Amino acid sequence: MIVALFILILVCLALVMYIKAQNTKLAESRRSESIKVAFLKGLSREIRTHLHSVSGMAEIISKEDLYLSKSEKRNITTQIKFNTSLISTLLDELSILSDEHGGHQLKDERFSPNMLCKRCIDANLPFVHEGVRLSLRSELSDSTFVEADYHIIELIMNKLVGASCQFTMKGEITLGCRRGDPSNLLIFFVQDSGGAAIPEDRKAEIFRWFENPDENSEPTEFDLSVAQRLARKVGGDLRYDESWTKGTRMEFILPVR
Repeated sequence: MIVALFILILVCLALVMYIKAQNTKLAESRRSESIKVAFLKGLSREIRTHLHSVSGMAEIISKEDLYLSKSEKRNITTQIKFNTSLISTLLDELSILSDEHGGHQLKDERFSPNMLCKRCIDANLPFVHEGVRLSLRSELSDSTFVEADYHIIELIMNKLVGASCQFTMKGEITLGCRRGDPSNLLIFFVQDSGGAAIPEDRKAEIFRWFENPDENSEPTEFDLSVAQRLARKVGGDLRYDESWTKGTRMEFILPVR
């Protein structure tokens, strides 16, 4: 009788542990789905913004009674191309980050860090506020080449430069790169000398959107958290440099070969 009772207790304990484990899995699954939904809504919001811009500019350029000059038409066409490019970038981010099973295969290729930064400057020039300078300041020579996943790195840098362009109303935005310690680390940076500093109470949250997803959060926190996720995909990390007091400085630390 005592043996049977003991076995019954063990079975009940095992059943309780099994139910707890299943509840934990269910809670994790629900949280994962919640993050996915909020992430998709965040990206959807950005895509709709750029689509609205493309639609509006396409409507302007199609009206014959506005008598647009060739220069004006060229400028509008350029804006349409840039917004279309941004939509394509957002879709790339969705493709990379939505694959939770690691199906995105990292593709290392040889590239010049300086040339990558120059491409980011060219891509973001249309979004710089009037009077703000966007320049390159690198400790590396143009002959320096490294190996890493170029596409993901370019996505990250465009995120950082884009965020800086949005909030810098005067002064200068500088981006560049240098060797870290040890020498297999490459440190990209984006800094401004006249942008709005990140509020003290938000500094701890700028890369943590995925820990507490909110579709109504600040777009910049969403963008920087996406950039952090992308950085970790390639074994890197983003950090906010609190020693920079002239504005905001973000660093992207990347292991390279």
